[in-house]
Amino acid sequence: MLLDSGSPGKDSRPKLLVVDDEGIICQRLREMGESLGFQVLVAHDGPEAWKLFSADPPDLVILDLYLPRMNGLMLLSKIKQERPRCPVILITGFLHERALQFMGGTRPDATIFKPLNQTQTSEAMLKLVSART
Repeated sequence: MLLDSGSPGKDSRPKLLVVDDEGIICQRLREMGESLGFQVLVAHDGPEAWKLFSADPPDLVILDLYLPRMNGLMLLSKIKQERPRCPVILITGFLHERALQFMGGTRPDATIFKPLNQTQTSEAMLKLVSART
């Protein structure tokens, strides 16, 4: 299932913000998002992501747990404080119990482990964006 691109002329595709410090992961998620019908923005660290998020809030965020300058949990918390209904998918190579403890009441809407499974990731993206409409 692909997302509806809306009316011609105006880009009404849903916006996806990808946040990861690994270029190959960003590229893979960009391609995946674009193939599903998203406009895709990419950030490589927490402050860059927050700037993009604040300037033009996306419809979905895919966020790495471990980021430079502001970790994914801090960014997740800021996103959920600003826009509680914005779905966030947390991606990580490792999810430690200790990291979960620091999340407190802030939880991602989905968690996906690296290496990314394209089918699982695509399904989560579509499910979360469809649930908002």
